[in-house]
Amino acid sequence: MQLNTQYQALPQMNEQSVKRDKTLEKIAAGLQLSMEDSASRTISSALQDKISTMTQGLMNITDGIAMMQIADSALSNLSQSAQSLNDLSMRYNNASLSEVDKQALQSQFQRTITSMEQISTTTTYNQESLFDRNLSFSTGSSTLSTITSDVIPKGLDITNQDGIKAYIDTLRYTQSNLGSTSNGLQTAANNLFGQITQTSAAKSQIADTDMAKAISDFQSSNKILDASILASAHQTQYLHASIGRLLG
Repeated sequence: MQLNTQYQALPQMNEQSVKRDKTLEKIAAGLQLSMEDSASRTISSALQDKISTMTQGLMNITDGIAMMQIADSALSNLSQSAQSLNDLSMRYNNASLSEVDKQALQSQFQRTITSMEQISTTTTYNQESLFDRNLSFSTGSSTLSTITSDVIPKGLDITNQDGIKAYIDTLRYTQSNLGSTSNGLQTAANNLFGQITQTSAAKSQIADTDMAKAISDFQSSNKILDASILASAHQTQYLHASIGRLLG
């Protein structure tokens, strides 16, 4: 008598074992099978280059925003000091003051000027002075400019109240310009971040494994494989029992 001990579950076990191993490889490598062709690799590489470029642009814009915030804080201090200069000038031009009183006001005026000069010359970002040059920022689609070099207090005199008021107006204009520039940079940053997110998603569809699906596939193959092993074991036990009965 010839016994056929081959079991039909064995091919299924082999198939599911291969599927499971491939799924594990995908999970480990993080790449879909479509990445095996050169076209997918080329597209993925191009998208990654674009993401890297946009990311650097976003970093530049956020640097600009930080720079504007530092400049705005310094301008607020300069504006407060400039208002003090205006108050001192108004008091100085009072004809009822004595020379001693005027000298005291003049001394206070000069100390305030010195403090303002220190603010304007020491306000820096990445060791670069912000108030001795004109600043401009490129957002990719446009260039935003802000004039800051005129905020350094120069030629102000306690006797010239009109000159002090003109300087105060310059500070207000510059601070307003900074606010507009900051808003423009923030809008550009939000737009660029959205583009980075969308491009990253596009690259993910081409190159990155859908990890949830890969894990689900692995679990499915594993369950089928376990069932096949159990069936095979059961069949082997049945065959052994049959052989035992035949042999008496």
